[in-house]
Amino acid sequence: MRVSTDFRTRPFDDRGNLVAHEGALDPRATVNFAGRHNRLVVDGKQRLDKVTIRFRGDDAQVVIGALEPGDHLSLDLTVGAGATIEIGAGVTSEKTLTVVAAPGAHVRIGAGSHLGTNVGIVADDSRGLGPVNGERRHDVTIGERVWIMRGAEIRAGAVIGEGSVLELTPIVDDELPAGQLVRGLPATPVRAVTWDRDSLAASR
Repeated sequence: MRVSTDFRTRPFDDRGNLVAHEGALDPRATVNFAGRHNRLVVDGKQRLDKVTIRFRGDDAQVVIGALEPGDHLSLDLTVGAGATIEIGAGVTSEKTLTVVAAPGAHVRIGAGSHLGTNVGIVADDSRGLGPVNGERRHDVTIGERVWIMRGAEIRAGAVIGEGSVLELTPIVDDELPAGQLVRGLPATPVRAVTWDRDSLAASR
């Protein structure tokens, strides 16, 4: 296993793994490559808080959008062979966001979304409990400007509509409509809702 921790340049290692960024990764960040032809691309120059990424196979990709000054994003990602994790611009987290993507899984977090404390994403349906439609049985899609409050586990098959707010939702593994306040187990839309970044400060 090759461990790459020097991000002062944009290195291709001898197995075709690429890390590309403009100073957004701290020198203490850790990216482990166990395979070939994996790509990590970080947009923007605003430094991420903490990054640990493990590529477990070949041909996987992680793309992280740019942050604005004062934004915070901390990540712990495990990426299977052929998996893709896309994190949009302006996505922020309270603490470390943990994402596990099974081989071939596609995880998308839309721009401007916010993930609370102890939120995790598990894009892995190895137990066979995901959607019947095999095309996305491992996938997780979170729309733009979604606010997921503390303690939620977003599982394979979840599709969360843009602008939604998830409160007291321990598990999400199904489709949720856009622009709704969602609560409970099972996750249930309660009413229409809007929110902005001022709402985050008020909730702390």
